[in-house]
Amino acid sequence: MKKLFYLLIVYGLMMPFAGAQKPITFEDDSQTFGNVDFPGIWVSIPEASTEKVLSSWIKNIQKGTKSKVVTNGMDASLFGALIRSVYEGPVNIESRVRNQDSLVLLFAGVELRRGEFAEKGTKEYDKLKAYLKNFAKSEYLKVAEEQLSREESKLKDLEKELSGTRKGKEKMEKAVQSSNNTIAAENDKIASLRKQLSVTDENIDHISSKLSITEDPEAKKSWQSEMKAAQKKKKGQLKSINASENKIAKAKDKIRDTKNNIDLNLGTQDQISVSVNEQKMVVLKYQNKVKTIKSY
Repeated sequence: MKKLFYLLIVYGLMMPFAGAQKPITFEDDSQTFGNVDFPGIWVSIPEASTEKVLSSWIKNIQKGTKSKVVTNGMDASLFGALIRSVYEGPVNIESRVRNQDSLVLLFAGVELRRGEFAEKGTKEYDKLKAYLKNFAKSEYLKVAEEQLSREESKLKDLEKELSGTRKGKEKMEKAVQSSNNTIAAENDKIASLRKQLSVTDENIDHISSKLSITEDPEAKKSWQSEMKAAQKKKKGQLKSINASENKIAKAKDKIRDTKNNIDLNLGTQDQISVSVNEQKMVVLKYQNKVKTIKSY
């Protein structure tokens, strides 16, 4: 097979990234099938799979005929093919698929009548070349669209991750607000309890004064009972104040920890945002790749 390929078509500038579209090329050649040399054309299909190309090729040439393709390894033969875009009558097709680096090569030779082939210089040759071009374009487009789909899926996952991270921040901000509300409510509660405690202390002082001047046993016993109740009340008020102070301390700890987590969240958001923007550029490149191949 000849080493030099002739460039069929290149539209636009090739983008400088790993997934940039590559040209589809042709090479005139002849291949031996059995004892017969078939003149024909090699067409390159960039980034494709030999198995997928062969499978698609068989389906294409088998359309419209009851004849079945006979395969031998990566060779495919069909007798009585009906490809109206190449020739008005039934033809015999010999084809071969090879892998070469990052592309697949497909050879096709067409026998119009016994011993008569679609050779260079004939209109059937030009039609065969156009047929191969459309097939190669279709296969390459499938590859590019699959690549684009994968990159779009990556972008969707990153955007979903970013959205989840933002929602996480919103949830933490609500937790901070809730803790601030708790602190405010407990401070109000403490202020009210301290006023009540002041009244209770005054009452205890009053009872203490009465106890100090009361000599009647029954009256003294009554004041002692009131003192016990007042002291119990004071103990309860102090306990409630202490409980509120503990709630405030816990709320402040929670606010501090949550704010630290918010800072970490913002850093994560920045990182994911960078990844999203980078992935958007990758998707754009593959979108342009698909558009360019469609223009072939």
